[in-house]
Amino acid sequence: MANISIDFRLLDLSIELHALEDHLQIIENHVKELASLEEKRVSVLARENNWDFYDPDFDFARQECNHRIQFLFPRIFRGPFLVTLYAVFEAGVTEIARLIQSKQKLKLSINDLNGGFLDRANKYFNHIIKFDLPMDSKWQHIRMLSEIRNAFAHTNGRIDLLNANVRDKIRRWEKDGTGIYTDMDFILVNEEFASKIFLDVNSYLRNLIERYKEWDTNQDIKST
Repeated sequence: MANISIDFRLLDLSIELHALEDHLQIIENHVKELASLEEKRVSVLARENNWDFYDPDFDFARQECNHRIQFLFPRIFRGPFLVTLYAVFEAGVTEIARLIQSKQKLKLSINDLNGGFLDRANKYFNHIIKFDLPMDSKWQHIRMLSEIRNAFAHTNGRIDLLNANVRDKIRRWEKDGTGIYTDMDFILVNEEFASKIFLDVNSYLRNLIERYKEWDTNQDIKST
């Protein structure tokens, strides 16, 4: 029987990424299922009440149905997912920073720096522990995720409660067709955006995990 070797380094982070992938799929399936149920509900009401297409009650029921499908479900289900996704990213990067800090026997931690988390991560990895944190297109999307996460976490996605600088960013991203859009002064994201941003975070973190493991192994070899 072959020996099975399991690398336990950052295993919890890898498991969390797997769980997030499953969670996103469940969310999107549930959103589609709820949309289908809403449409069936309106059809049943129309049949039971003998509404024709021009009946005001039928029109109201259809508007309510569209509101739930196009506004309520995307906001309620995708917003919290993005908050959790960013939390996993930030915690993962922080954990790797602390592991390298410990290995290098440094007193200065990533949390000792000033500024927002992404700026602190850039400074800490690229200038203090000298471990490349790429500022590539995925990183730019993660910056976008950070802004969206803050909006959902602090204002429940209400764009009117954001400061002018963030509002301008949201409007620009909406205009650029990123998959971020607004409705009734709330921020929403479509299925493609949620999927794309997850894939970017997943790829970025997994690459960081593998590079850390390689670095850590080399450090152990050097010390023997």
